[in-house]
Amino acid sequence: MYKKIKNSISVKKIADFLDSNYTGNDFYVNGISSLNNIQNNTLLFYSDLSNVHFKIKDNVEYDLKKLEDHENIVVLGDEKLKEKINVAIIPSKNPRLDFERVIMKFFVKDEFSSGIHKTAIIENDVEIGNDVYVGSHCYIGNDVKIGDGTKILQNTCIYGKTIIGSNSVIKSNTTVGSEGFSFSIANNEFFHFPHLGSIIIGDHVWIGSNCALERAQMDQTIIEDHVKIDDMVNIAHNTTIKKFTQITVGSIICGRAKIGQRCWIAPNSIVDTGCEIGDDCFVGASSLVRKNFPDNSVIIGTPARFVRKNTPDALSHSERHHENLS
Repeated sequence: MYKKIKNSISVKKIADFLDSNYTGNDFYVNGISSLNNIQNNTLLFYSDLSNVHFKIKDNVEYDLKKLEDHENIVVLGDEKLKEKINVAIIPSKNPRLDFERVIMKFFVKDEFSSGIHKTAIIENDVEIGNDVYVGSHCYIGNDVKIGDGTKILQNTCIYGKTIIGSNSVIKSNTTVGSEGFSFSIANNEFFHFPHLGSIIIGDHVWIGSNCALERAQMDQTIIEDHVKIDDMVNIAHNTTIKKFTQITVGSIICGRAKIGQRCWIAPNSIVDTGCEIGDDCFVGASSLVRKNFPDNSVIIGTPARFVRKNTPDALSHSERHHENLS
């Protein structure tokens, strides 16, 4: 939740901030740009990997020589880029990450300050920490606790026994802590299973727009620290999502599923009821996970199947698979 700001920063100051060994000429840049729309006097980044942790190659090829047609361009990238193009290169082992760090440091500011909008409804039995932002037309129900520095954006509803940690973000039109979908049928009549449990969301969690996160039936739905959830994701009751996992747009995590640390769930994937995925797993786009998978699994397909291990040795011999792992 940031706004772009104007700034003029020297290349050496950027390199010093990144602890990078830059030996080229010093000059100033006044912003950032992309390889699709190169601008003079800007910082860019280049990497042939779309996912560094899982060593997934980018499907897009760029004509890097076009960079030489522009003035005062500096690129965050592998040192070997110096052999391909004649522009300033700040060496980086993880160009995208360093690009993000520079943007956060020099080129953006927070879009939302702390405070509660006058149209928000906050019930009486609510605990709200310091420097919290609650946007317009939000609803915060009883038994909700919100930690310091967390941002709740417009039209979001939070119900039930919900604990949200510090410095987290919940984007617009999302519902947290609602009743889940659980019915039994007898004699042509439906009976709803009341969801009497809670949902716990950790620190530094990101939850996108138009998501639904359900509280547990009797125990807890758990979203651990640093989990990132994209727009239009459904997290059902009694699920556990462990630290540093990323769940991308349109995915569905069914009830009682467990996803380990540092996983990547690609767009429109489904993890079926009660399935467990270990740490450091990659689930390819539109996969349907209907069984358990161990740590370091790369899995794709409907139903999802094991492709390879996510280990350095396996990765070096598995480049032929990367086209299927977008």
